[in-house]
Amino acid sequence: MCRFVDRATVKGKKSAASVFEIYDAETEQSIELKQETAAEFQKGRELYLEQNFIGLQKLFSKICERNPQDKLAAIYYQRSLKNGMYGVPEGCSGIEALDEN
Repeated sequence: MCRFVDRATVKGKKSAASVFEIYDAETEQSIELKQETAAEFQKGRELYLEQNFIGLQKLFSKICERNPQDKLAAIYYQRSLKNGMYGVPEGCSGIEALDEN
């Protein structure tokens, strides 16, 4: 069981890599909830790429209500709040730059 997380560049690299979450080893309940919200999660990723942060907030808020343990949905919800409040950084391509140690 897996789901697409994001595209990211890591320190010292120029090209982006696809990042996936593998959740086979999680509890049965967690797996079921992630499968039940898979379509909504994918729609949320599309809204994120479209920079539709209002729709993204609503969608990921619902996912978080349904599955409070879904840390990835919580991250996207927080991103939507931040980007909705402060705007998208100039030159943002939708690819996260992971350059912290």
